[in-house]
Amino acid sequence: MLFQILALFMWGSSFIAAKFSYAMLDPALMVQVRLLIAALVVLPTARRYLGRIPRAQWKPLLRLSFANYVLVLMLQFIGLKYTSAASAVTIIGLEPILMVFVGHFFFNDKAKWYHWVCGVLAFLGVAVMIAGGAEEGGEISLFGCLLVFLAGLVFALIMRPTQKLIADIGAPAYTSVSLLAAAVLCLPFTLLLTDSFAVDWSVSGTLAVLYLGVGCSWFAYWLWNKGMDRVPANVSGILISMEPVLGLLMAVVLLGETVSAVSAWGMVMILVSAFAVVALPRWLKT
Repeated sequence: MLFQILALFMWGSSFIAAKFSYAMLDPALMVQVRLLIAALVVLPTARRYLGRIPRAQWKPLLRLSFANYVLVLMLQFIGLKYTSAASAVTIIGLEPILMVFVGHFFFNDKAKWYHWVCGVLAFLGVAVMIAGGAEEGGEISLFGCLLVFLAGLVFALIMRPTQKLIADIGAPAYTSVSLLAAAVLCLPFTLLLTDSFAVDWSVSGTLAVLYLGVGCSWFAYWLWNKGMDRVPANVSGILISMEPVLGLLMAVVLLGETVSAVSAWGMVMILVSAFAVVALPRWLKT
């Protein structure tokens, strides 16, 4: 579980680093560069596992690699271009609830009554947050939040299949080979979605991209996938509730982002709902 907590700590800071990188290069191009850096890091390890993965596992591996890295990251970081880091990371707070409902509708893991109550409260919180907007110097966009939400939905949908594949081939093989494949699979979408290929080099932007590529892409995913060997999918979903709290604090402190009082209440509703999904099962058993 400690591995996944550390991974969430790094992911919580990824939106902050991305905002610094946007002054240097386009969001879609940043995702491609981030994946290329991660691919270079894992290349020696991936070469050891390429011939060991059974042929039957390659199709699910490539599908999950595309969904987990290319689709999720493109949706998240293009969405972040249009909205604030504070609102984007708050939307990430919906993932524990999304995990429950994906389990309910797709994996026969029935949701309890309190899941539905928390779900309604969380989505009301999203509506309040977007309707409240941001104060001067900030921005909360429906389109940007929608893209980040779709990324969370994809992540919730692939959690259990990813856990199964990792159990079959091992976390080191999955992490290294999937990151290598993602760097290749991402190329067509980078060409399609990048508005400008110009790079306005800066120290802060370069450090941000390196942190995203080495820390948030390779190391954080290595930690997360290693933890998935031992942590059930539902528990992993619960741990995700920690990510938005850290990210929200960093958005305020490091980026100086501000939100309106109405939007702040919406954010609180989302985070409280995510926490309740975690805590209520334990409280009700005591």
